[in-house]
Amino acid sequence: MQKIIFDSIRSRVQKQILSSSIIAYRYSHTKQSNSSIVHDFNVISTSIRNSNLFSNHFHKISPLSWLKTLSKEKSVGLFQINDLSTPNGFHILAERAVQKCELLLDECFSSSRRKIVEILDEISDEICRVADLAEFIRNVDIDFSYKQAAEQAYGILHHLVEKMNTNTKLYEHAKQAYELGEGDETDQRVLKLYLIDFERCGIRLNEQNRLKYLQLNDDILHLENQFRHNAHREYKIPIKELPEKVRMRFHEKTITINSAHSNDDDENLREFVFRNYFRFDPEQEQLLDELLRKRYQLAKLCGYPSYSHRALDNTLLNKPEYVSNYLEQIMNAIRPLADRDIQLMQILKNSLHPQSNNQSVNPWDISRLEAIFKSEILKINIQEYTPYFSLGACMDGLNIIFNSLFNVTLNKQATAPGETWHPSVIKLSVDHVTEGTVGYIYCDLFERKDKIPHDCHFTIQCSRRLKNGSWQLPIVVLHVNIPPSIDPNVPTLLTLGLVENLFHEFGHAMHSALARTRYQHASGTRCQTDIAEIPSQWMEYFVYEPRVVKLFARHYLTGQIIPDELLQRLHLTQNCFQAYRTQVQVACAMFDHAFHSQYPLSQPYDKIYSSLLTKYTSLPYISSTYPYLKFYHLVDYGARFSSYIIARSIASKIWNDQFLKDPLSKTTGEHFRKNFLQWGGEREPNELIGNMFSLTNKLTIDHMTKAITDEIKENIQKRDSLFK
Repeated sequence: MQKIIFDSIRSRVQKQILSSSIIAYRYSHTKQSNSSIVHDFNVISTSIRNSNLFSNHFHKISPLSWLKTLSKEKSVGLFQINDLSTPNGFHILAERAVQKCELLLDECFSSSRRKIVEILDEISDEICRVADLAEFIRNVDIDFSYKQAAEQAYGILHHLVEKMNTNTKLYEHAKQAYELGEGDETDQRVLKLYLIDFERCGIRLNEQNRLKYLQLNDDILHLENQFRHNAHREYKIPIKELPEKVRMRFHEKTITINSAHSNDDDENLREFVFRNYFRFDPEQEQLLDELLRKRYQLAKLCGYPSYSHRALDNTLLNKPEYVSNYLEQIMNAIRPLADRDIQLMQILKNSLHPQSNNQSVNPWDISRLEAIFKSEILKINIQEYTPYFSLGACMDGLNIIFNSLFNVTLNKQATAPGETWHPSVIKLSVDHVTEGTVGYIYCDLFERKDKIPHDCHFTIQCSRRLKNGSWQLPIVVLHVNIPPSIDPNVPTLLTLGLVENLFHEFGHAMHSALARTRYQHASGTRCQTDIAEIPSQWMEYFVYEPRVVKLFARHYLTGQIIPDELLQRLHLTQNCFQAYRTQVQVACAMFDHAFHSQYPLSQPYDKIYSSLLTKYTSLPYISSTYPYLKFYHLVDYGARFSSYIIARSIASKIWNDQFLKDPLSKTTGEHFRKNFLQWGGEREPNELIGNMFSLTNKLTIDHMTKAITDEIKENIQKRDSLFK
C-alpha cells in the first residue's frame, strides 16, 4: 500500500534529492529570429510587468536582510498548520491520522461503503500528508526539537503502515472490487496501482515468508544507507604519497580528495586524484554484494525472476530485455559521435602539451578539457555573463514561460509568522487565469551552512478531488542551493549551471502544481521515474533557447538585453562533449542493469564493469579503478537508472517535435498540460506518451534512440562549425 507507503516516502525524497546530481547533458536547438515567436503580446507584457516584483524582491535580499525579518509574533504553524506552531504538533497530527485511518479501515469492510479505491486513497492521503511533511522536516535546517518530533511522528506512522500493508482482509476486499470492475477506468487504474503495491510488499506470502520479507526490507534499507554513506567518503592522502613532480606544490601534511575530477593543469595530479578516488574498497564491495543478494532474495520471494523484473514492473519499458535492447541500441548509435568528441579532446590536449607526443586522452582529462574549450575556444567568462542572470531575472523568465504556455502566473504571497522554516523562504501561489489558485510552491533558494547541499523538490500535499467537487491544492517545496550575494548593491547572480538547476526543479514543481488527478496516490510526480523526470528535463531546454532567454536575461545595472553573440556562445557551452557524456551515462545504466539481472553474477563486478566499458565506450577502462563502488545511484535507482535516459529521450522528442518551432505557443503548452502534466500516474505511461504525440502505437525504442542521436548530431555540427 502506497509503495510500502513508508519506504516509498523515503525513496521519493532520496530520488528527489539525487535527481539533479545525475550526469545528464541536454541541449536546445537552432537559432531563429524573435519574430518567429507566436504569442499574445499582452500576455508577455503582463508577465514581464508582474515579474518585476521578483527582480525587485531578490535585488534586496542579502543574508543580513534575513535577520530583520525574524518575528516575535505568535506562530501560525509551519505551512499554516496551526498544530505545528510547536514541535509537539507532530505528535498530535500523527495520532489524529492514526485515528482517522482506523475509521476509514472500518469503512472498507462496511456493506454501505464508498468505492474502495476512494477509501484507500483517503487512508493514503491521511498518512502521506503527515509522513511527507515529517520527512521534509527531517531533511531541512530547522530547530532540532522539530526534527526530533518529526522523527517520532514518523515512527508512529511507520507502525500504522506496517499494519495496513499486512492486512490481508483489506487486500482481498480491494482485489475483489477490482475483479468485479468497481468504478470507472480511472478508479480501476488507481486501484490496480494499490494492488500492485500490496503484492510488491509480499501480501500474498504466508506469515513466515511475510516476516522474512519485512526482515529483508529492513536489511536492504540498512545496507543502502551504508553504501550511500561510503560512496560519499572523502580520502585524506599524506603528501608523501603524491607524485614527486607535484609534491612540492603542497605545504600541508595531507590533501583531501572528495571528487574524481580535477581541473588542475598538472596531468600527474589529475591522474593521482582519479585513481585514488576510485580505489578498491573491500568494505564497499562487500556491501554491494550483500545489497544485491538481499534484493535478489526479496524479488524471488515476491515471485519475480530477478530484482530487475521487480524494479521495472509498470514502467515504460517494463521488461529487462526491453531495457537491454534500448541501452545497447543507443550505445551503438552514439559510438561514432562519441569518438568524434574524443578526437576533438585529443586536438585540445595536443595543443596544451605539444611535447607530449600525442598522449592519449584519459578520463581524468575530461573536466580540464571542457574548461579549456569554454574558456579558450568559446571565450566564456563568468563575470561577463552572470550579470544578465540575476535570480530575479530568472524568476521573471519562469513566469514568462508558465504564463505563455499554461495561462498561470507565479505570485509572491506574504508569509505569516512561523509559516516557513527560514526567513529567506518565499511563498508563491500558482494562479490560473480562469481556474484561480491551483497550487503553492515554497521556494527555499539560498545555500546555508546546515542546509542539505542537494537540489530537490519535496511534496508536502498532493492534488486530489474532494467529496464536494473542489480540489485539494498541491503544496510543494522547491529546494536549491544558490549562493546569495553578500553585497547589498548587487543581486544574486547565477551561473548557467545554477539557472539549469533552478529550471529543472521548477519542472518538477509545476508537474505537481498543475496536477488534476482524482486520487493523490497518482498525483504529479507520484508516477514512474521515467515519466516523473520528463517535465524537469524538458524545462532545461528553455535555458538555452535564445528566443526565450532574450525575454528575461537583462543586465541588472543597465537593463540591457543579453547580446546575441554572447547568447550564442553560451548556447554552445552545453554542446561541448555531449555524445561522450551521454555514453558515460548509458554505461552507468548498463552496469546497474547488469548487476541486478541475477545473483550470483557469472563474473566479478569489476570484470562486468570493465567489459562493458571496453565494449561500448570511446575511452578505455582504467585498470585498478572501481568507479561502480562510488555510484550511489545504485541505492535509490537500483535496476532503474535507465529511466533517466528514457526520460531524456522523450523530453527531447517533446521539445523538438512540439516546442522548437514556437517555444511559447499557448496551444502547445495547453496540449502538454492537458495530455501529460495534469495526469501524473492516473494514466498508463504508454497512454500518456501516445497522447502527447498522437501515436496510434506505442513509442518505440527506435523513436527514443533517434530523438537523442538526432539532437547530438545537430549539436556536434554546430560545435564543429567553429573550427571550419
